Amino acid sequence: MNKYAAVSLVALVVLIAGAAGTAGAAYNASNGTTTCNVVGTNYKCNSWSNEQYPVIDLFGEERVPLFSEDDDIRDPHVNKLASLVINSNETNALKPGESVDLGNGYALEVREIDIDGENVWLELTRGGQHVANKTVSIDTDENQTWTVALDNVRGENNVVVMKVHVKQLFVGTEISIVQIDGIWLIDYANSRTLNIGDKFGEFTLEQTLSGVDESNLRGLVFKNVSVADDVSVADFSASPYPEKGLVKFTDKSTVSPASWYWNFWRSITMKNK
Repeated sequence: MNKYAAVSLVALVVLIAGAAGTAGAAYNASNGTTTCNVVGTNYKCNSWSNEQYPVIDLFGEERVPLFSEDDDIRDPHVNKLASLVINSNETNALKPGESVDLGNGYALEVREIDIDGENVWLELTRGGQHVANKTVSIDTDENQTWTVALDNVRGENNVVVMKVHVKQLFVGTEISIVQIDGIWLIDYANSRTLNIGDKFGEFTLEQTLSGVDESNLRGLVFKNVSVADDVSVADFSASPYPEKGLVKFTDKSTVSPASWYWNFWRSITMKNK
């Protein structure tokens, strides 16, 4: 073998090794372990355009990790998860005594609008039972948002479960109306805690990850329990010796395979048993 052939073979080995590494990573992600990362997601309400909340996609099912008012979204309670009930920027015009059905048994009711048109009394209910209420003022944009934070949600306190934005109040001689143009709510009452070893579909939770920065938040590492541990994964290392026109291959495949199939070039194919 001349030096040009040796160089070509070395280049080919590098390409094969690179492809093998990519395939191994894909195998680990899809059939071995899968890492689900938390990402920051925008609220739909325009008044909260500079804010985000954490979301984690668990195999096509989005969940909201519980977080408090004081938490950075990079550090939510990643294994304590709730479904998102609503994230809306639609405008609802309501009179005192009227309510919005938010879904999953939750409702937002307008209890009262004061005669000065500066404050509105709102109440959150679940299954017809009182959860929280507040008199919301419209004197500043900050005060126009009602953030509902509850204690003892999966053992955590000050957990943000709902945000409501009051746009305007109209007070007339016969009728008063409040316009609400932003509602965000999670199903905190049916939230779930995932512990190490717990199953989510065909996957088992193996590890929780700490957040690093805004683009790499916290995460959960799962293993696919439907994949056998004794499945062999092909891998090898190559050490070229150009001066001798040789390449030394070292098998690094898992589970001690019984045979190998090597295909280096168009006409060079070898089998080993």
